Amino acid sequence: MSKLRIGSVPYLNVKPLVDWFHDASCDIEVEMVYEVPSRLAEMLRQDELDVANVSIFEGLQNPGLVLVPDISISADGEVKSVRLFHKPAITELKTVALDTSSLTSVALTKVLLERHFGVHPQYVHHAPDFTAMTETYGAGLIIGDLKLFDLHHGEIHVFDLGAGWKDYTNLPFVYAGWLAREDRYSPEMRDALERAKAWGVARRGDLALKWAEKWNLPLERSLDYLLHVMNYDLGEKQMQGLTRYQDECLALGLLKERFPIRFAHD
Repeated sequence: MSKLRIGSVPYLNVKPLVDWFHDASCDIEVEMVYEVPSRLAEMLRQDELDVANVSIFEGLQNPGLVLVPDISISADGEVKSVRLFHKPAITELKTVALDTSSLTSVALTKVLLERHFGVHPQYVHHAPDFTAMTETYGAGLIIGDLKLFDLHHGEIHVFDLGAGWKDYTNLPFVYAGWLAREDRYSPEMRDALERAKAWGVARRGDLALKWAEKWNLPLERSLDYLLHVMNYDLGEKQMQGLTRYQDECLALGLLKERFPIRFAHD
């Protein structure tokens, strides 16, 4: 297999799926690129990557991508790292700033506000800046580790989108998966991604310690996040949640048409 061009988000939740590629035990040649989800989607479209752990929304709107089976970044309820910070009550929101890093969670925010709460605010796209978003617009969606462990927000309310989705559907939510260009997929690629997952999931405690120290994150919360909040499988329940998300996005016109969710096959 030639050098594998792999894209990944730079967040804590993906470490169990990618850190093997930096370990001495990794016996394949890879080129790793770390970018925000929206940029990874662009790179896949432009054939700058072979595969990326990218927003699942991209897989629903791009028929040229296939989903590698059995691996996801998902959560069954509270996710902690995808949150809407808001001053007014949710039912009184007029404007919401949406993190430009995100694809999946931007659509999820609209689904929950409009379909679950019956609220129809204006949306503006904004760089993930907690103060600017909440002060200027009253509400802001922020993804990733930026506010993951900050528990004190003063007058700002915090709405966890994973918990909101669970309340609305009673299903888990799939945030990302390994999406490959169909013309670049190979059985060897799948084998590499499965080996990376097996290695990382077995070492989640060690990875939580490593990255908590490196990024100055509280260890107990990092452990809870990787061991108990995040799920890395893609089973029947996760697929039910993904199909429901596709239905909701279609109902709001966030997806123009229904492309079948296609798995990569050897």
